[in-house]
Amino acid sequence: MIETQSGIILPGHPFFEDYLYAAFPPDWRNFAYHNPDFAFIVRPGGHGLLEAVTHAEAENYIEDGEFDARCEEMEYDDLIYA
Repeated sequence: MIETQSGIILPGHPFFEDYLYAAFPPDWRNFAYHNPDFAFIVRPGGHGLLEAVTHAEAENYIEDGEFDARCEEMEYDDLIYA
């Protein structure tokens, strides 16, 4: 079964991938309220799920190579770094 009677989109549904990569984490508003300097990241091996992190965690994500590892997973060789 691809879609349940309650309307839940499951793997195999044509919109599953789009929704997965565009949906914010359920608790992001509460996290943002307590951490005004936050960012969304996707960890390597995280299957594209967004995670809300503090500014310091986002910097570590970039500096420790997790960002590069995620880019390799996505096969973006020509990514422009800002």
